[in-house]
Amino acid sequence: MKLNLKTKSCFVILFALATSAFAQINPKFKEIHHQFYGQWPKTITFNQKTGFYKADTLTRSQTWYEAGIFPNLFRIDFGDPKDGNAVIYRGDTTYNFRQSKKLKPAVNPNILVYLLGGMYFETLEQVNQKLTKDGFDMSKGFKGIWKGKEVNIIGVASTDTTKSQLWYDAKNHYLVRMTQQNEKSRLECQFEDHQKIGKIWHEGNVKIFVNGKLVQTEEYHDFKINVDLNPDFFNPEKFGSWHWMNK
Repeated sequence: MKLNLKTKSCFVILFALATSAFAQINPKFKEIHHQFYGQWPKTITFNQKTGFYKADTLTRSQTWYEAGIFPNLFRIDFGDPKDGNAVIYRGDTTYNFRQSKKLKPAVNPNILVYLLGGMYFETLEQVNQKLTKDGFDMSKGFKGIWKGKEVNIIGVASTDTTKSQLWYDAKNHYLVRMTQQNEKSRLECQFEDHQKIGKIWHEGNVKIFVNGKLVQTEEYHDFKINVDLNPDFFNPEKFGSWHWMNK
């Protein structure tokens, strides 16, 4: 294809913009993404003991059964799967079920599915675009200490509790803290008790805060990777036809 001078100039500008955007990604985040890119297991399953809190007091608990096919399929069954209470995440769309009845779908992406696995199936440029859109400034970062260990903090250049940010263990590169700030609320997740399985690390406990108040805790059990999962399990139109626990 023969290019005229004007067309060549456009290509040069587009290349410069793309190169500039890539260069602006924090070097430590590039390192983290590189470590797990293409190494993350395609599927996971686990169950968790979920605690619900109000005014710092545990009000009830429930067992959840969870499974995912990365990068963007995830399902949670609340309580006994036979009761038909569940949620299916398919990319940015969420499908809720109550007593096996499908409710109206909603645009409600689960950012944790992306941060805790999904992003390692996409290129660094794609991850940068996604997380920037979600409010994280991927060009900024600095070192800090979290619970006695060194961490790399991505999203801010210095201590700032008003901005969205990701905190990664400096040695093993697993996520230990996430805060996402929007106009009305601040979501914070803390990830603890990491264990290595295969080439990845997975959290054993999670604490979730909204506007500084503890609202939920999660204790993970029986975490497995590369499980044979039927894609129909994540198909809202085939809900109830198959379950990974009793396949």
